[in-house]
Amino acid sequence: MSLELDPDGTVIADGQVVDYATAYRWCLDSPETITGLVRNTKAFATVIAAAEHQGAEEQAAAVPQAFTAGEPRYPGTTWSA
Repeated sequence: MSLELDPDGTVIADGQVVDYATAYRWCLDSPETITGLVRNTKAFATVIAAAEHQGAEEQAAAVPQAFTAGEPRYPGTTWSA
């Protein structure tokens, strides 16, 4: 699965934008997806969980933060801070 963070901070996995709801759903229903994308799933889930009761802006910001904290898995991944 390919993963990219564009300069605007949008996370794209396999050509699809990853929003907070998707990242949260992966934490609950599909942890194997997170494992396929990042090395540290606990760090990823911790950032997503911390934003659960925040506003929409904070949740949107949590998505790239979660992927950064989780350390993208594939060497070919495009990732700019």
